Amino acid sequence: MKIKYQGILLALVISIFSSCGIDNTGGNIVGNNIISSNEIDNVDSSTSLHYVKAFKIDVNATSAFAYKVIKIKYTTKDEHDNNVVASGVLVYPNITPAFLAYYKNLTNKDFSISLIVENHGTIFSNEEAPSNEITTVGKSTQILSVLMTSKAGFAIAIPDYLGYGESNDKDHPYILKKSSARVSIDMLKASTRYMIDNNILFNGQVYVSGYSEGGYVAMAMAQELEKNYSDDFKLKGIAPMAGPYDIQSLGKKEVNASRVMEYPAFLAYLTQSYSKAYADLNLNKIIVYPNTDTFNHFFDGNLTGGAINVHMGMGNGTTTFGFKSHTADKLWKTSFIDDFNNNANNVFDKRLEENNVYDWTPKSKINMIHCVDDEIIPFSMAQTAYDKFIQNGASTSNITLSPITTSILTQQVDATHPFVHGNCAGTAYGEAVKWFAAIRSGEIK
Repeated sequence: MKIKYQGILLALVISIFSSCGIDNTGGNIVGNNIISSNEIDNVDSSTSLHYVKAFKIDVNATSAFAYKVIKIKYTTKDEHDNNVVASGVLVYPNITPAFLAYYKNLTNKDFSISLIVENHGTIFSNEEAPSNEITTVGKSTQILSVLMTSKAGFAIAIPDYLGYGESNDKDHPYILKKSSARVSIDMLKASTRYMIDNNILFNGQVYVSGYSEGGYVAMAMAQELEKNYSDDFKLKGIAPMAGPYDIQSLGKKEVNASRVMEYPAFLAYLTQSYSKAYADLNLNKIIVYPNTDTFNHFFDGNLTGGAINVHMGMGNGTTTFGFKSHTADKLWKTSFIDDFNNNANNVFDKRLEENNVYDWTPKSKINMIHCVDDEIIPFSMAQTAYDKFIQNGASTSNITLSPITTSILTQQVDATHPFVHGNCAGTAYGEAVKWFAAIRSGEIK
């Protein structure tokens, strides 16, 4: 199931507009990797105000900021360290001189903007890539317009990821730690360069968010930023949501002949991604599908997740597209499943272990937000990470575990919305942005 990008972004508006400005201090690394930038949307304040009211962000609002969306092309590297041109979008409020003067007079401070690096959830079709979807009339354009409304305090940098947008001809490193972190950090570098060059009042504060695959990427990104970029970026808060941080344990749960797969395309994508990344994983020996060339093409950006289930032979003639209806031995060969579970040296298991992202000692504030009834990425992923962080010596004041109960979700499971995992996203993002706003305002020290 794809996590609808525009639906997640709508949740990001909660509390963004309540954040106050902060002194313009601190400098970030100047990204010399930006190739080009071009404006792909520019919404005026009256249109933004319309959406503020329509989306019930603030039905009594009398003003709202205009915003701009910039598509950024930049250089990064793939899993094999080859140079790649990647892309993403930077969204920021268009602040007028009159507002800056008003704010200064009101608070005796200079208004400034913090940056959220948002890592989106799993997508399969290239049409869903942020830089592509934003240009689709009636979708994220309207949602993004409310992100920067009222007293906006954030800009948002959203990488497409490798395999999407400008790099659609490349393999997507699905749940692979090294290149997942790198492509988002390189988007951060390029966005920083753009903001500095265009005088966008950036105060150097960086926040990181992400849901599902994006939660995994957020955690991998945070670990890499702390390890190698602590002098370059002021990392203020990380909100990984519903991510498979202990991907090895998730593999142990899923690679079981009698296990019913919630969403086969997710597991197929993981298998395909690892076979592309590692020469010691032979797809012919792993999957049931007889033609591996065709199987690989399922993930070239032309199909949705549901369509991939059907193409793999897991459709059942209804709109469920194979959800919750096929056991794992319909995807993986029984010989592979047996070896995975009984051979302590199974290569796939070892590769999964290499890509775990929970065994480190964060210095920054981290809030792991997760639905307790998530059936695709279990809550144990967040609990394991929390326990390991504390065990490793991370400050208990910096590490937060935020469980979300199903009863409070605005969207409950039904035939159209069959997964708690997907339904939880909006609520999780609302919690994340309120937390970011509290850090930015100084409410959380």
